Amino acid sequence: MAQAQHKNALQIALTVLQSIGVELPQQVNQTDIESQLEQTKYLLADKPAMDLLELPKMTDENILAAMRILSSIMSAAYQANPPLFRVIVFKQVQLSIFYGNAPESTYAYASYGLILCGVLGEIDTGYEFGEMALLLLERLNAFKVKSKTLFAVNCFIRHWKSPIKDTLNPLLQAYTSGLETGDIEYAVMSAYVFGRYAYLSGHGLEELAQAMGNYGAIMHQFKQTTSLNFNSIYYQSVLNLLGMSDNPCFLIGEVYDEVTMLPLHQAANQTSIICQLHFCKLLLCYLFSNYQEALINVAVVEKYLTSVTGLVLIPTFYFYESLTNLALYKDCSITEQKLIIERVIETHKKLKKWAESAPQNYAHKYNLVEAERFRILGQKIEAIEWYDRAISLAKENGYIQEEALGNELAAKFYLDWGKEKIAQVYIQEAYYCYARWGAKAKVNHLEKTYSQLLQPILQHQRINFNPLETIAFRGTASSSSTGSTSIADVLDFTSIFKAAQAISSSLKSDQLIASLTRIILENSGAKKVVLILPQEENIWEVKAITFIEHEEIQTILNPQLLDNCQDIPVKIINYVKNTQQTIVIDNCKTDIPGVIGKYMLSHKPQSVLCVPIINQVHLVGILYLENSLTQGVFTSERLSVINLLSSQAAISLENARLYQQAGIALQNLQQAQLQVVQSEKMSALGNLVAGVAHEMNNPLGFISASLQQAKPTIADIVEHLKLYQESLPNPNDKIKDHAEDIDLDYSLSDLPKIIDSMTMACDRLQNISTSLRTFSRADKDYKVPFNIHEGIDSTILILKHRLKANEERPEIKVVTDYGNLLQVKCFPGQLNQVFMNILANAIDAIDESNMGRLFEEIKHNPNRITIKTSLENKGVKIAIADNGNGISKEVKEKIFDHLFTTKGVGKGTGLGLAIARQIVEETHGGKLSVNSVMGKGTEFVIAIPI
Repeated sequence: MAQAQHKNALQIALTVLQSIGVELPQQVNQTDIESQLEQTKYLLADKPAMDLLELPKMTDENILAAMRILSSIMSAAYQANPPLFRVIVFKQVQLSIFYGNAPESTYAYASYGLILCGVLGEIDTGYEFGEMALLLLERLNAFKVKSKTLFAVNCFIRHWKSPIKDTLNPLLQAYTSGLETGDIEYAVMSAYVFGRYAYLSGHGLEELAQAMGNYGAIMHQFKQTTSLNFNSIYYQSVLNLLGMSDNPCFLIGEVYDEVTMLPLHQAANQTSIICQLHFCKLLLCYLFSNYQEALINVAVVEKYLTSVTGLVLIPTFYFYESLTNLALYKDCSITEQKLIIERVIETHKKLKKWAESAPQNYAHKYNLVEAERFRILGQKIEAIEWYDRAISLAKENGYIQEEALGNELAAKFYLDWGKEKIAQVYIQEAYYCYARWGAKAKVNHLEKTYSQLLQPILQHQRINFNPLETIAFRGTASSSSTGSTSIADVLDFTSIFKAAQAISSSLKSDQLIASLTRIILENSGAKKVVLILPQEENIWEVKAITFIEHEEIQTILNPQLLDNCQDIPVKIINYVKNTQQTIVIDNCKTDIPGVIGKYMLSHKPQSVLCVPIINQVHLVGILYLENSLTQGVFTSERLSVINLLSSQAAISLENARLYQQAGIALQNLQQAQLQVVQSEKMSALGNLVAGVAHEMNNPLGFISASLQQAKPTIADIVEHLKLYQESLPNPNDKIKDHAEDIDLDYSLSDLPKIIDSMTMACDRLQNISTSLRTFSRADKDYKVPFNIHEGIDSTILILKHRLKANEERPEIKVVTDYGNLLQVKCFPGQLNQVFMNILANAIDAIDESNMGRLFEEIKHNPNRITIKTSLENKGVKIAIADNGNGISKEVKEKIFDHLFTTKGVGKGTGLGLAIARQIVEETHGGKLSVNSVMGKGTEFVIAIPI
C-alpha cells in the first residue's frame, strides 16, 4: 500500500513539473542516470563544492516551485524508485547551478554527496558536498529544510570520514527541527536513524532501549508506520540482547514479531525494511554463534543491498559477512573454502578503503577480519598481531561491542591453539565488555559456553556481588550474599529495577512526576519527597510534594515558585542548584555555612537529603527528601539507590519534555495542514471565480460596445422610418395593408428602452465581474491597502445564491451600515476568507432557525444579516450579526477551537472559525470575538488595527 501511494505521488508530481517546464523521465534507465550524472559533472567542471556557496539566490518563481516539488518527492522516490531519486538529485543540482541557490538546494547538494559517497565511491568529494550543504543551510537560514538536510548529511555522508558517534547529536537536532517546522517525516526518520547508529556504534543498550521506546511511541502517535517499523526492528534487536526474548536470533518480542511482519513487508515490496530486518538478524545470529542461519541472512541482505545505499549498514554488513564466512571455513569443502577466500579478499579491499577514509569507524573491523583470515590460514603470529590491533582500536574509538567481539574471537583462537590461560584473559575481558554494553543475553551465552574460563568471575560474584555494576541483568544474584553491605542488604534489588522501569515508562509530565516522587519515597526511607524543576529564564518551581500522612502516600501536584514555598528549606535547594552537589544533613548539623535557615530551625527534620538531577552535565531538576523522625536514614547504600533512580529520572524528564514538545508540534502541524486544506479550497474557489470573471469580460465587453454602437444606429433607422411613413400617400392605410397588427409608433418608442435595459444588464454583469475579481485577488507577501467594503460586497455577491428564497424559507436580507472607513493595510484574500466563513455560518444559523417554521411565521421576523462597519479605538470594527437562534454558553466557549463544529457529519470541518481567528489575531494583530444570546441571534466582531 505504501509503495503504491509513493508511486501515485510521484506520478502526480512529474505531471505538475512537466507543466512548468521541468521534465523528468517516468521510467528511468541506466542510460538516463549516466546522462544526467555526466551533465551534472560537466556543469560542476571539477570545481570545489565550496564554490557553489557563492552562487546567487534563486529568484525564478517557476524554478523555485520545481525545486520545492522535487524536494517533496525525494523520500518517496528513494523508497519506491531509487533510479528516479538519483535523476531528481542531478536535476536539482543542475537547476541550482543555472538559476542560483534555493533553500531546497541544501538537501539536493547533500543528496548528491550521498550518491558520490555511497554509489560512486568518491568519498572526499561527496563529504565536501555534505559539509557545503550544512554551510549553505546556515547561510540561507533555510530552517524549513534543516531537518532533511541534517538527516541526509548525518545518515548518508558523515560516517564515511568521521566517527559515527558524531552523527548522533545532529540527528537529534534534525528530529527537533523537524518537529518545530512540521517536517514530521524527516523528524521521525532522524529519530529512528539515531537509534540505529547509536546501536551500531556501541551505545549503552539500556539507555538506548529507553530512547527507542520513547521515539517509537511518538512515531506511533504521528502514525508514521514505516519509520516505526524500522525503529521496532532495531529496538527488538536491543531488547533481544538485553535478554528480553526467548531466542535472541529471532526478532520476536514485545515490540516486533518477524513472523507476522515479514510477509507484510514482502507483500508491500518494502525492500529496505526487508534488508535491514535480515541485517539485524545477521548480527545476532553471528554473535550467538548460529553461523548457518547468519549465512542465510547474508544472502537476503546482499539481494536488497541497493536499497540501503550510503548507510553505515554497507560496511558493517561486509564486516559481518566476512566473519560469518571465515567462521564456517573449517567445515566447508575445499572448493567452498577457495570461494570463501576469494570472497574475503574482495571484501578486504572495500574494508581497507573505508578504514583509510574513516579509521575511527572501520579500521578495527578491517583488522579483525584480517586476524580471522590469518587464523584460518594458520599464520598464528600475524593473527595475534591483528587481533590485538583490532581490540585496541575498537576500545580507542568506543566500539565496546566490537571490542568485546575481538576479545571473544581472540579467546577462541587461543583455545584452538591449546593456550587456555591466555584464552581465559581474553574471554574474561570479553565478558566485562559485553556486561558494560548491557548485553545480558550475550553474557549468559558466554557463561554457558565458557563456564570454566569464567569461573573466577562467577565465583567472585557469588561471594561479593555489586549489583550497581550490572543492574541491567543482576537482579537476583544478591540474594546469596552473606557478608556484603550491598543494596540488597537494605532493599530488594528486583523492586529497584522495577522502579527504574516504572520511571522510564512514563512519558506524560504529570504522570512521570507523580510516579518519580512516589517511587523514591517508597525506596529511600524518606517521609517527604519534593521535586523542583527549572522553567524558562532561570525560574524554578516546586512541581510535586509527596508525603506520608496517616500511613497513606499522598501527592500534591500544585506548582509554586521555589522562593514562595514554605514546605522546603529554600537555602539548601539554592545551594544544590548553584553547586550541583549532593547534601546530606543529620540532626540539622552541617559544616556548610548559611544553609540552615528558618525552615530547618522551625521544623528540625532529623534526616535531610538534597540531590541534583543531572542529564548530560545539565541540571534538569532537584530532589529534596526528609525524614522528620529518624536520624541517619540516608545511608550510602540508600544514596546509591536514589542516585540510580535520579539518573533514570533525568533521562525520563528530558524524554517527557521532548514528548510534550512533540505533542505541541503535532497539534501545530495538524492545524497547519488543515489550514492549508482550507486555504487551498479558498484558493481553488478564488481561481474559479477569477476564471469566471475573466471569461465574462470578453463577451460583456463585446455586447456593451455593440449596444453603444447600436443605440444611435437604431435612432437613425427610426427617423428614416418616420420620414418614409410621412412621404407615403395615406401611410397608415399602406402599413395596415402589410402589417395590420403593428403599432409602429409604440414599437419605435419602445426599442430604445429595450436597448437601455440591455445596457443596464451589461453594467450589472460588469459590476458582478468586478466584485468577483475583488473577492478572488491573490495576496502578496506583504500587506497592501484594501477597501474593506469592497471585500464584504464581493463576498456577499459570491453567497447571493444562498441568500435567495427557497422552498423552506423566504429570502435572507443583508443590511449594510457602512461607516466612513479609510483603506486598511492587510492581506485582502485572507480577510475575504474570514468574511466568507462568518457570513456562511450566519446563513447556516438562519437556515437552522427556520426549520419547522411556516413562511407566515417568518414574515413577522424576517431573515436578516446585518453588517456594520465603523472606526473604533484606532482601528476598523466590522460587526456581522444574524437573527438566528443564537448559541449556548458551552458552544460559545468552544466556537473558535480547532476542529470544533456543531454541524452534522460531512457538513462542517471545524476549521472555518479557528482559521478566521488565526487570520484576524495572529496575521493581522486584531481581535475576533462573538456575542450571542439564545433566541436573539449571534454577532461576530472583527477588530483590525489601522
